[in-house]
This record gives sequence, structure tokens and C-alpha cells, in this order.
Amino acid sequence: MKNYLIIFALVALVASCKSRKDEPFGRVTKLEDKKWCLSSLNGKELLVKDTSKMFTLEIFSADNAIYMNCECDTTYGLYTAQNDFILLNILGRTNTNCNPELFGEYIQQAKTANRFQIKSININGKKSEQLTLFKEEKELMRFNKK
Repeated sequence: MKNYLIIFALVALVASCKSRKDEPFGRVTKLEDKKWCLSSLNGKELLVKDTSKMFTLEIFSADNAIYMNCECDTTYGLYTAQNDFILLNILGRTNTNCNPELFGEYIQQAKTANRFQIKSININGKKSEQLTLFKEEKELMRFNKK
């Protein structure tokens, strides 16, 4: 009888343990393969009526590549992340300069980001996700999943 209690206790203990899938080193898969649309920069809400002029961030799982777009300008690079740490390494950009001031600020803030947070939100009654990039505790940018 005592052996059955020990076996039962061990089975209960093992069953109560949650298995956690480890993220690949340097990646956070919940960031990847999504289009994130900028909704605020430096705490200021962006109201964009023309979706072709949206500022976007895309992070790709295949090669850790990032692309940041704005109207006709594009920046590309690589990302690394672990837990809530993130580093966006900007390698190059086009120089069309269709919105140079705002795009320059967008890139600069992305370069300084070192932490992120993803949370669930409701947009017009639909569930979505929101990505926020921080430098330490200061919010730099907020994106909504498109």
C-alpha cells in the first residue's frame, strides 16, 4: 500500500509539471513572421489614414532579418532577442527620403530599443496583439499587429 502511495505521488508530481518549449537562442518566436504597424512614437499617437504610408516592422524567422518600412523608405538588418531583451541591428537603408525626419527618428528609436513587451488588445472588437519597444523603462514605440 505504501508503494502505491509513493507511485501515485510521483505520477501526480510529474503530471503537474508543465513542459515549456525552449525558444531558439537569440530568437523570440512570438515576434516573428508578423507585420507590426507603428501606432505611437515617443509617446505620441500616429494617426495614419492612408495604409500605404504606415510605418511597419517585420521580423522574419528564417534568417532573423528585420525590415522597417515607411512610405517609400526601407531599412533592413538583423535582430536578436531573448526573454524580454531585444536588439535591432540596422545594417542599411534606402535613401529615397520621402519622409526623412520621421523615418530618421523611427530608425534611431529602433536602434536604441533594448526591451520589448507583447500584450493582447482589442481593436474595434477584434483580438489582436500589441508590441511595445522600450529603452530600459522608457517607452519608445508601440506597434499593433496587422
